[in-house]
Amino acid sequence: MSNNTCNHIALSDGRRLGFAEFGDLKGKPVFYFHGFPGSRLEARLADRISRETHIRFIGIDRPGYGLSCPKVGRTVIDWPDDVIELADLLDIQRFSILGVSGGGPYAAACAYKIPHRLDAVGIVCGMGPVDVPGLMADMPRTYRLGLYLAGRLPQIVSALYPFSAALFRYCPECMLSLISGKVAAPDKIALKNTALVAVLTTSFREAFRNSLRWPATDVVLYSRPWGFSLSHIDRAVHLWHGAKDRIVPAQMGRYMAQMIPGCRATIYSNEGHFSIILNRIAEIWKIFCT
Repeated sequence: MSNNTCNHIALSDGRRLGFAEFGDLKGKPVFYFHGFPGSRLEARLADRISRETHIRFIGIDRPGYGLSCPKVGRTVIDWPDDVIELADLLDIQRFSILGVSGGGPYAAACAYKIPHRLDAVGIVCGMGPVDVPGLMADMPRTYRLGLYLAGRLPQIVSALYPFSAALFRYCPECMLSLISGKVAAPDKIALKNTALVAVLTTSFREAFRNSLRWPATDVVLYSRPWGFSLSHIDRAVHLWHGAKDRIVPAQMGRYMAQMIPGCRATIYSNEGHFSIILNRIAEIWKIFCT
């Protein structure tokens, strides 16, 4: 990997935070929050369009992923503190953010906690609160069970997750094959795209480079209150979701759009969880280019 994909900084508490830079390194900064599991390398999906539109696209490893040290007791709402430290050390005063899938709650946390530093906020197929009745109804049973156990018996998830994590780390192609069996037609087609598969498999491997255990923290955090109310976000948020998304059901996107004041939401009738990035990235990118 190049130097631009293996960067890290030392945070004030002594932890290391990993990040990768894509696109135009002199362009407008946009921080990217990866999915679950994932890593900073997931941001490579937008390298080409970032170059074309002069965007400096910066993917960040959350604590315990990739190059980032774990943080014991971390929460969703303390993520903006890491983002601000990175921005300050990179001498970036204002920036935009994009959270995809499992990165959605973290983008919402930034919109809530640091709106004064943000130019634009985007959430694509973002994970929604799991404690709202009905939002997980269309999610695959195994995913629902994992989130249910994480919220009630997190120690079991921590003990069992390394087995799944090992597949993501050592045979990501196998995991993508399993995922492909649970998704709708638009995503089955998307998962045949060689460029997308190459980025996802590399990102999965990188996510667990240092630990098969720490990324499971996200599952527990998704299953619990995030530490803030979506209705208290005082920042314009753009949201996109696919109606045929079975990984993060569209009900979650609709709920977040309803709860976030002034949210500008687009629900695509024939897109899923992976296809939305391949097919709609040019539309999504417009919020960063104004």
